[in-house]
Amino acid sequence: MIPEEPSVRRPLKRSRVNRGDGQVIDNVSDDVSTARSMDSPWVERLLTLHRQVRSAVAKSDRAGTGSKNAKGDDVKLFDLAANDAALDVLREFQQPLIVDSEEGQRREIGSGTPRHLLVLDPVDGSDNWARGLPLSALSCAVLPVDAPLHPDWVEAALVGSLEQDTTPLIALKGSGAWHGNDRLETSKLRNIARAMISVELNHHAPSPGLARLMAAARGVRCYGCASRALSLVAEGATDAHVDARGRLTAESYLAAARLVIEAGGWVVGLDGASLAVAESLTNRVSLVAASSRELCDEIVEVLHYGEH
Repeated sequence: MIPEEPSVRRPLKRSRVNRGDGQVIDNVSDDVSTARSMDSPWVERLLTLHRQVRSAVAKSDRAGTGSKNAKGDDVKLFDLAANDAALDVLREFQQPLIVDSEEGQRREIGSGTPRHLLVLDPVDGSDNWARGLPLSALSCAVLPVDAPLHPDWVEAALVGSLEQDTTPLIALKGSGAWHGNDRLETSKLRNIARAMISVELNHHAPSPGLARLMAAARGVRCYGCASRALSLVAEGATDAHVDARGRLTAESYLAAARLVIEAGGWVVGLDGASLAVAESLTNRVSLVAASSRELCDEIVEVLHYGEH
């Protein structure tokens, strides 16, 4: 086995950005970031969406409950406020668009023929937000309108904390994942024995395979928010995330999975094969996200050790 360093968070890659007008941006402190300088109108749109949703959630009652969504989950009043704020912002863009949100039915916005589908979870980690835990996020993925619901097809993605004064993470397909001016990179760790991993256990006891994996890892965390758990892998803060419950729906993982991929990581199904394609936001999957191909393969092997 090749020796490797303990799992530590690597410094993020800091970049200087040529705006094309002779000016170079370096260390900009707000959302005016490397990602924003990229040649995609979706960067500015997603940043605006994050600001407005974050503001709407901050003004809403954390305790009140509204109805249930299509998956049967309770929809809280701040979920509805966030969804309404998102739709208002998207309408202002005057861009023909299909929006698929956890908190409402698929709908078409704007006039003309939509070219893009926007998959949205206005408040991923609703229970965390309701209890005051700082582990919730806006999750938003943009795909071609007829594309499968799969991370490989995501053209632009944002995962943004709902806490105030935070800068979201953004990915553009083929152009990397970014946090402000910092380009994200996974830890590249290859060995589970040195890995800090996260798992999701809500409503489920760990299977024998998952228990084996948790015992093998250097450390284990559980966040209750898929988009944040996955984005921490993209940031290099953790080395892998495993959700083996078969309960994940596309709005909670599409954007963050794209972040992981753009940061150099891997996202697969529990069997190590390509992640299943979701036909709608009610289809549920399991997944493994890891900082490297080697770590991903080892996780899958540990999960299924002894199976025939």
